[in-house]
Amino acid sequence: MAKFVVDLVYGEDEERRLEVRPKHREYCRDLAERGVVLAGGPFTDGKGAQLVYEVADRDELQRVIDADPYTEAGVIAQTTVREWDVVVGAWL
Repeated sequence: MAKFVVDLVYGEDEERRLEVRPKHREYCRDLAERGVVLAGGPFTDGKGAQLVYEVADRDELQRVIDADPYTEAGVIAQTTVREWDVVVGAWL
């Protein structure tokens, strides 16, 4: 399994994002219960969020991101994905 760190930058339509947020959080909680999301949450400046996923590969990650209510609602301005090689920490 591969781990990916995903940085999200919120778009300008905060009202729409806040409207969709409960569905996004429910989706992420479900992924966390299945072990797909290891950690995630918004930055304290309110401009974006970071999530850590564990999936088989980049294709699976893209399917997970595409199904996120935030993606479907178009409230994310930018997504940066990096595969992460964890070498130390509690997740090992």
